[in-house]
Amino acid sequence: MKITFIRHGQMAGDPFVCPERPVRGCLSEAYGVLQAKATAEALKHKIYTHAFSSPYGRALQTAEIVLAGRDTDLRVLPFLYEWMPNRELEKLPSTVHEEMERQAGDAYAEETWKTELGEGYYDMCARIIPPFLKELGGLGVHGRMGGFVLEERARELSLAVFAHGGTLGVLLGFLLGVRPFPVSSFSFELTGVAELDFTERKGIAYPRLIIPALHSIQPN
Repeated sequence: MKITFIRHGQMAGDPFVCPERPVRGCLSEAYGVLQAKATAEALKHKIYTHAFSSPYGRALQTAEIVLAGRDTDLRVLPFLYEWMPNRELEKLPSTVHEEMERQAGDAYAEETWKTELGEGYYDMCARIIPPFLKELGGLGVHGRMGGFVLEERARELSLAVFAHGGTLGVLLGFLLGVRPFPVSSFSFELTGVAELDFTERKGIAYPRLIIPALHSIQPN
């Protein structure tokens, strides 16, 4: 079993738009579309049996480009959207908003679990992790004893998840057992890719991050 996390390409337009498929205009033509096409080329030999995407257009358009020509089941999951700012702040004068951002930026990380700027880290975890685990359960992957129990049908599962840097950081941190903290331990560049495989011990599968070499020289 494998799970591959893929961040979207450079955005264009409304960051909150949830378009109908096929998606157009949510990635910039100058960079975003090219980034997604380059990712598709880099991953062309990878097999994905299932794919999940954020409903936001930049992630969904990236998924469509990367998965083009594949017979992969792509599902849009509404809870995979990015960190949600406090939309009420849009009604405030820009100077007030800027001052709030400055105060948050000047605070120690331990003081920013929750601010008036928007979702706190635990808010994101509660929104994303439980429904993600439910989706995995529907594919035959069940959280048990600090790892996962795989149904037979899930052993060859290869899942691609297209979303956002913060969202993917929450999921990756949870799966790898990284302590929750307002400052993420992971930074996904645009169209950055992180792959997890699962190794079994006594019937429990544990995720591990694959860290590739920067060259293709391998022993026979």
